[in-house]
Formats: sequence, C-alpha cells, structure tokens
Amino acid sequence: MSTLAVEQLTIATADCVIVENVSLSVAAGEILAVLGETGSGKSLIGSAIMGLIPKGVSVSGRIVVNGRSYDAADSHALRTLWAKDLFLLPQEPLNALAPLLSAAAQVAEQIKAPFAGADAAAALSAMQLDRQHHRKRPFELSGGMAQRVMAAIASVTRAGIVLADEPTKGLDADRRDIVARAFSTLRERGRAILLITHDIALVRALADQVAFLDERTIIERGAASTVLSSPGTAYARRYVASDPSTWPARPYERSRSAKVIEADHLRIGINGKVLADDLTFHCHAGHIAALLGRSGIGKTTLGRTLLGLTPPLSGTIRRPHGNGGVALQKLHQDPTRVFSPWQSLGQSLEDMRRLPGGDQALRRVPALLQRFGLARDLLLRQPHQISGGEAQRVALARILALKPKMLIADEPTSRLDPPVQEQVIRYLRDVADEDALAILLITHDRALANAMADRRMVMAAEACAPARLLDVTRPHPASRSPDL
Repeated sequence: MSTLAVEQLTIATADCVIVENVSLSVAAGEILAVLGETGSGKSLIGSAIMGLIPKGVSVSGRIVVNGRSYDAADSHALRTLWAKDLFLLPQEPLNALAPLLSAAAQVAEQIKAPFAGADAAAALSAMQLDRQHHRKRPFELSGGMAQRVMAAIASVTRAGIVLADEPTKGLDADRRDIVARAFSTLRERGRAILLITHDIALVRALADQVAFLDERTIIERGAASTVLSSPGTAYARRYVASDPSTWPARPYERSRSAKVIEADHLRIGINGKVLADDLTFHCHAGHIAALLGRSGIGKTTLGRTLLGLTPPLSGTIRRPHGNGGVALQKLHQDPTRVFSPWQSLGQSLEDMRRLPGGDQALRRVPALLQRFGLARDLLLRQPHQISGGEAQRVALARILALKPKMLIADEPTSRLDPPVQEQVIRYLRDVADEDALAILLITHDRALANAMADRRMVMAAEACAPARLLDVTRPHPASRSPDL
C-alpha cells in the first residue's frame, strides 16, 4: 500500500525561508488537500517531493515514500521514483508534456498493456477531449486541453502516489467535476493523493484531510469536513469565508440605467466557424452581467467581438463612443501579461500618455492606487515582483484612469487564490456601483456570478448547433432575449 510522508521540510533561498519545518502525511486511499495563498510555498512542497527544487533554493528534511526514507536534498534519489512510485500533475501542463508527442502517445506511455492505444483514447475521451484532438501535440492544444491530457495521464498512471498541483485551473465547472471523478476513482484504487489547490469547491468534493499553509508552515490541519465547516484559526476562517458559494445571492432588480452596449442578432465565430448565433442583448451602466458557459463555447470570442478585436460574422453591435476611443476596455485573465516584463509597472503606465487624454489619466492613477489599497512604491517593481492580486488591481487602476464606460472582464480572478479573488471581485462590484461602469464578467464560477452579478446569462448549445444565450437571472427565464 502506498504512503507518503514529509518530515520537517524546510525550503529557503539565500534571502529568505519559504517553507519551514512542514510535516504532513497521506495514506493509501486518501486525499490530503493543501490550501494556501499564492506564494505561500504550496507548489514548492510538491516540487521538493519530486526532487525538482530549482537552482539557488536549498532544501532539508525527509521524504518518506512507501516506508523508505530519503533526504529531501537528494534530488537524484527522488527522481528515480518517478512513474514507478510518484507521479506529478503540474500546475503548467504545457511545460510538462513532451513537445513532439501527441496527446494519445503521452497517455499510452503510462499504460503497459497490449491495447495501450485504445486505453489511451478512452482515458482522453473520459476527460471530454474530442478524438480530433488526440493526435495533436502540446503546442496545438489550449491550456485547458493540456490540463485534461495531464489528468488523463494521471488517471492511468501506475504510480501509487499522485501529486496534483492546481489540476482544475482554467477548467469550467463541468470539466472540473470530470477531473474530480477521476481523482475519486484513483482513491478507490488505493492511490495516495496530495492535492495542492486553491479550488475550495474541489476540496469540498474530494478531500479527506485538509492542511492550511500560512507564514511558512502548516497552521491548521484535520478532517476536511471538520476544518471546512468550523476552522479554528483566523486565517482558515478568512480563507473559507472567501468561497463564493457561501455568499448570499444578489437580489434581482430590473435594469433602469442607460444602455451602454447593444448587440442585435449577432453571429460570432473564428475562421468562418460559427460558434454562436442570434445573440441579442444589451448591458446597462452600473450593472454587472455575468456570462457563463463551458470552455470553448465562444465566451471569449464574444468578448473579443464586442471589443472590436474579432469581426462579427453577421448582426450589429452599438458600442459606447467618446473618451478618445477608450470607452470600452478589457481586464485580462492573467494580469502579469498585460505589463511589459522588462519595465517597472510605473514605466508601463507611462504608455498612457500616448492616448488622447493620457496625461490626465496618469494623474488619476495615485488616487486609484489608494482606493485599491496599493502603495505607490509598488510602481517601482516589475510584474514578476508582485502578486497576482496586486497586478490585477494595478491593471484595474490603469483601466479606470481612462474613464471607460464599459469593462469586459474575462476570467479576471481565475488565477487568484480565494481571499485575493474575493478582494478583486468586490472591487469590481464597487466600481460598477460607484462609477456607473457597465461590466461584462466572463466566468466559469456559477457561485461567483450568483453573488455578484445583476444579470446572468449562459451560452449553451445542443449537439453541433451554434450556441444561444439563455437568461438565468430569474427562476423562470423570460422568452424574450436577455435584458442585461
């Protein structure tokens, strides 16, 4: 029976201690979830177990695999356990997959059977990866597809201990449930699973044990049912309370403010392929409209079409005018990629001077930073030197400095841990209320949409037909087009 124990693990750089004296264990047929904010060291614990600590980082302690003890600093010995005893499902699957092998070949490598190809295809199909993608290589796959390829590999691995680092990042609720079922099956087969995540819904669904990591060490651990319902530390209570499923639903009120954008019988697609058709809706000042739907159905394409970055196949869009062409803005999914990696944040903000009214916009930035709880000296740093939550708030400050009339926010908190996600999403709610900004929130998170959005619509499709919009704001959807 497979077991994993980490004893007195310490990870440090020359400048600071990242993780200190961490001990944890997971038995066969059990899932232990490690929760903690971005930068707390969760992923480094997984890397240390696998012998993958990067250069310039020291590690000490013991890793016990199936009763055999290894020095945590002995990366060579730990790497000999790969595939046979240990399997890692990494946070960035595109970097872990062999670049020249197809998805099917990578899964088949893990299967020792006469019909490995058929079994690999079945594993990929179980993750809802269509057969047309099975022969594609990693660079031809989206991030979500690569995530499902890695999950398929994990589902067939012979290793008795599985380490999963953010295995549902970027997946919609339905596909997250599929991955969760795969891990549940692995547990039933006697695997020991260490789940590193900030997905509280996944932890609630899967975990037997939970450990919270904060201030370099484990501050609370115990049975998941107990810890998640009655956390004993202030940190764990704040973390659990940041789960949108615990927030009250926003009450319905009919839109009475001015329409900011209108779409009439819109048909959208990519390279001539129709993704959605007959989309008729409008968004109002001061309101958040949530757009839900499975991955790949066309939500992001709709956002790009509204922004004018992708031409519609047919139909009309009436966009807001004025403000020097910046009336419609986008808040991106990955905040660190909207700023130049070679410049300080302040230097990147200087680019606003090139826009009409840019000098005035730049003068508004200090007050906006203060509004979002950011120190001005943050602008002296480069993007990699700040957290994702800080980067997203700086990005939001830059957008608001331009005084737009509408903001399209495409999964703006999906890469943030729950406490920071709550902070950013509440800022968006305040901005809509106080600045009368219209916001289209593209999200996978139904609970978040229910708690924060004034209107909720779903892009849904039957069989191979183009997607349509459904208004799900009220219990009984109106027969008319969504009034957003």
